[in-house]
Amino acid sequence: MPKIDKFCPLWLYKVVISVTVYDYIVRDVAIFVSTKKFESFFSKYYKDLTVDEIETGATSFIQFLGEVKTKDPFLLLNHFTYNLVEETKAKLGKLFKKDPYEGDSEKEYSSEVALKDFKVFSFSCRSGLTKKAPVGWEIRNEQDLGILNKAIEKEFSIDDMIDSVL
Repeated sequence: MPKIDKFCPLWLYKVVISVTVYDYIVRDVAIFVSTKKFESFFSKYYKDLTVDEIETGATSFIQFLGEVKTKDPFLLLNHFTYNLVEETKAKLGKLFKKDPYEGDSEKEYSSEVALKDFKVFSFSCRSGLTKKAPVGWEIRNEQDLGILNKAIEKEFSIDDMIDSVL
C-alpha cells in the first residue's frame, strides 16, 4: 500500500483526469465535484495531489478535445482510460512487479505530461494504431482495481464541501 510521503503515480493521475473529464462530458458532473472527490480520497495515500493539479489537467484535456473537434470525445477518453487500466491490471497480476499504486519518491506527473500522452494516444487512436476499449466498456464496471475502485465509487458529500471551504 502506498505511503503518504510518496507522490501519485503518473498513470493514476492520468486516469483521474480522464474520469473527471468523462464525467463532465457524459454525466454532467461539475469538474469541481470530481476534483474535490479525488483530491479528498487520494490525500490519504499521496502527498501534494491538489484540486488545482487535477483541474488544470482536466481543463487541458477539454481544450484539446475542443481543438481536434472529434465527434465523440468521450470515446477517446474511454479508450485512453481503458489502455491505462489494462496496463495496470497486467502489473497487478505479476508476481515480481512493483505495485502500481506505490507512489513515486519524486513527482513525475504534471498536466503537461498527461496532456502530451493523451495527445499522442488520441492521434494514434484516430489513425487506428492503438487498442480500443470494447463496446460498452466503462471503468465503473471494472473489478479488482484496488483503491481506484473505491475512489471512483466515492460520492461527493456535504463533508467534502465543508472541507473545501475550510
